[in-house]
Amino acid sequence: MKTTTKVSLITGFICACVLISLPCASAQSIAVPLPAIPGVPASTAYQVRVNGRDVAVNNENDFDFHTAFFSHDGPVKVEIQFGPGVTYQSIHPLRHHFKPEISKTGISFTLPKPLKLVIKTTGAPPLALCATQVEKSPPKDGNADVIFFGPGVHEAGVIKPVTGQTVYLAPGALVKGRIETRNAKDVTIRGRGTLDSRGYSVRADKTHAVLFDRCSNVTLEGIGIRGGTWWMTLFLLTNDAAASHLSLLGKTVNTDGIDIDGVQRFVARDCFIRCEDDGFGWHAVDAKANGEPPTKDCLAEDCVIWNTLAGNGLRVGASMETSLFENITFRNIDVLAHANAAICSDHSDWATCRNIRFENFTDETKDLAVQIVIAKTRYSNATRDERGRYENLEFINLKSGGGKIELLGFDAEHRIDKVLFKNCRIGERTVKGPEDITANEFVTGMKFEVSPQP
Repeated sequence: MKTTTKVSLITGFICACVLISLPCASAQSIAVPLPAIPGVPASTAYQVRVNGRDVAVNNENDFDFHTAFFSHDGPVKVEIQFGPGVTYQSIHPLRHHFKPEISKTGISFTLPKPLKLVIKTTGAPPLALCATQVEKSPPKDGNADVIFFGPGVHEAGVIKPVTGQTVYLAPGALVKGRIETRNAKDVTIRGRGTLDSRGYSVRADKTHAVLFDRCSNVTLEGIGIRGGTWWMTLFLLTNDAAASHLSLLGKTVNTDGIDIDGVQRFVARDCFIRCEDDGFGWHAVDAKANGEPPTKDCLAEDCVIWNTLAGNGLRVGASMETSLFENITFRNIDVLAHANAAICSDHSDWATCRNIRFENFTDETKDLAVQIVIAKTRYSNATRDERGRYENLEFINLKSGGGKIELLGFDAEHRIDKVLFKNCRIGERTVKGPEDITANEFVTGMKFEVSPQP
């Protein structure tokens, strides 16, 4: 591995309420700007300061974004100055309801906690503002159990951590290669550096930027991943796994963001996924090679997805060559752009999908919001012609700018049964009954609930 560089009661009550509802940047808040990505040009469209400290802004035009990264602990003040010809449009996800102070040359606002935001403007690509938690006890170089990459560019190739090892990408590190972990446990990939898998993650070879294959108790945290031409991350037959505070940017078809297959007890949290295929691809691809282990007890929450060329915001399927998908929750997910559907399940094989929940899910577009279909498709297993089913499908506080919700079962034995819509909206319309969605006769047990608005 080669390294090229290393009062009154009433007044008090009012003040208390303001402090509770509107957190302010505090002198005690910790703000840590992260270094520029080596070799990436500096942006001339944006300047960013956090608590008065300059933050590097990367012109990642290869991915149609500019990016800025920092860590913080507690509320911080964010100031963004725009270059010539750049004007402010909006801050996303919209559900955070940011109302910045706007000047002729920029905006400022208070960020209460680490979030993944997209600043849309005219005159420049959007700015991805990705905040992470402040690192706790980063590992030191020289530890035998740590594969350490310090600041600078590293031509690493294929990195293969084994049981008990940590791969650490320090702030300011750019690691060119991919990471593969097979038949291992207690492996951690962490840091605030960037893994660039272009040239190493290749569609023809089905090689991923990060692969955990038949592992347990693994963690992927804090790093940036730049995709090649295949899925950016895959957790295959891997249990007790977590992915958090990632920034994943891919530009070609098949650059899925976070994929799982045959996994139990998995969490994806606080990630920004700019991909050109499925943001989440949760499936069971090859029963002959992988068997039919269930996928159970999996959660994705507080993630932001941007997808414009192909694929979907998230996808359960298409290949579902397994016995069971159970207890799967997507919570606080914001899809800012998507090519096909915000939520897709083209269920093409024989799995029973049970207790699948979408909670506080926002599709900011006016395109197809939900499409769940049990069918024989081009992804179906070639030798086992068998369909599956859905049982207990829930949509809680789902909101879309427009589009429609489409549910289609296959037949009476392979149907979508027990479906709950609670406090869901499409555009300005509340989803109150069957007339508000598209469904065939093989969708049964539908229930619609609308809670009184406060």
